[in-house]
Amino acid sequence: MLLLKQLLLDCGVTQQELADMAGCCRPHISRALQGRVPVKEKKFKTNIETAITGSKILTAWLRKRGCKVSDIWTAADDDFSLSRPRGFGKKMSGAATKYWKHPAIQPGDPLKTETHKEAEMITPKALRYFKLFRSPFINDITDVKDIFLSEDHIFLKEMMLDTARHAGFTAVFGEVGSGKSIMRKAVVQELVNDGIKVIYPIIIDKTRITPASLIDAIIMDVSDEKPKRSLEPKTRQALKLLRNRAISGMKQALIIEEAHLLNVKAMKALKQIYELEDGFSRLIGIVLIGQTELKFLLDETRHPEMREVTRRVTCAEIGGLGKDLPRYLIHKFVRINKKPEDIFTADAYSAMERRLSDKVGRRNVSKAHPLTVNNFASRAMNLAAEMGEERVTEDVVMSV
Repeated sequence: MLLLKQLLLDCGVTQQELADMAGCCRPHISRALQGRVPVKEKKFKTNIETAITGSKILTAWLRKRGCKVSDIWTAADDDFSLSRPRGFGKKMSGAATKYWKHPAIQPGDPLKTETHKEAEMITPKALRYFKLFRSPFINDITDVKDIFLSEDHIFLKEMMLDTARHAGFTAVFGEVGSGKSIMRKAVVQELVNDGIKVIYPIIIDKTRITPASLIDAIIMDVSDEKPKRSLEPKTRQALKLLRNRAISGMKQALIIEEAHLLNVKAMKALKQIYELEDGFSRLIGIVLIGQTELKFLLDETRHPEMREVTRRVTCAEIGGLGKDLPRYLIHKFVRINKKPEDIFTADAYSAMERRLSDKVGRRNVSKAHPLTVNNFASRAMNLAAEMGEERVTEDVVMSV
């Protein structure tokens, strides 16, 4: 038995559901499970693997058994359970049923700032040592003035604003903690002030995103109408709504966060939405925000089947704070009425820049993203308090 078949049986995923996820026909799935992969379907395996990679349940099953997605075409090990899951005759079973009952998309709040659970804490001892009543890095965004944007952030923010205002198509990606959510909030705040409608769907299951579900999100956000049942009528419905808004001088932008989890089928659906137009004018701007995996998803050399999408998207990567690192830390401490020179010596900043940089070829690439700087500065302060140093110095930083 192929590992793929065991995967589907144990997770309670039917052949038709896998076919829908991968954008292929069910008979091809059936033949593949019998060991007869369609030779004429050159991208068949790639599509199946992409669909499985985008499913939390299926990837969790593989991860639990120490398997890679490419292993699905090999024979299942003897110790795998060959029994069908309870209730397999139903559409889905067990935990999978509960998971798939949820909608693929639900409305989201584009002004909400996500918090990072992996934040490093300043110890109570360090807080007392430096006479701080609270950490400058916790719950630190309550107002627009609390947002710090480096030169790189400001440039990308303006790029995103231009995309939304002029119906462009842009993808911005960066490492975890690089400031993507904060930048999105700053962008949305300006768009709202400009009267531009922001469509911000929370995507529950990236494997189920289709043109229909994305069109649903547009219809629900720009009107009180109930989306039509099939794709063509609801596309006409969305087009009519967007045209009416354009005639009235109104604009809208679709912003999708965690876009690195989208699959190829969903990206092609976004391309179709981007091409909605009235005469020569496009009706909606699209901004994708994601982690660095989004960069690889939009790489035409890796995904040649995506060239119709990648050739329409303007891509940009968020870099580290670099020379803005001192200004960033100063901003954080001034907000809690603390003089930064009471915490850090001048040479501590440059030392942190060096510690948070990588040598790539002949140049140094800054890895000093906001979350990384927060964590590193917290550890340095904790160490200084333990060592009894009056301030965080270059020596302390190099010892972290």
